[in-house]
Amino acid sequence: MKAILLIAITFLCLSCGKSAVKKPSNLISEDQMVDILYDIMLINSAKGINKKLLEKSIKNPKEYVYNKHNIDSIQFTESNAYYTYNSDTYKSIYDRLEQKLTAEKTTHEALLKAQKRIKDSIKKSKQAKIDTLGLKHPKMKNAKFKALPKKGDTLQELELK
Repeated sequence: MKAILLIAITFLCLSCGKSAVKKPSNLISEDQMVDILYDIMLINSAKGINKKLLEKSIKNPKEYVYNKHNIDSIQFTESNAYYTYNSDTYKSIYDRLEQKLTAEKTTHEALLKAQKRIKDSIKKSKQAKIDTLGLKHPKMKNAKFKALPKKGDTLQELELK
């Protein structure tokens, strides 16, 4: 009975151990892996915003990424499994990916801010053209305008004389 229990525990311990993932012969470089994961994340984000528009412009997003980087799904899966097993390498890939996404976000935010500033300046210039009397000027807000006295028609006056 003890021998069976010892053999079962031994098999259990051996089966729980991690088996090393072999380095694939067509391993994708870390730099290219960052670019691939970047494209995948952008496409996944685009799906969340407007899936119909994405599907209209790109029929199969995964195939698009694979064709763009000249890889196939098996090569990506094997490389991803290899890097996942080597957690330090995978962490460095994701750190670089995060830096790339942050830099891209900063660039887009700066562009949006510049576009907003341009729209605001156009809006202000249009308001300035409309406000020719200065009614929106702080000093002119409470000013009361007097009506000009009506002058009689000079032609009528001439005829009367």
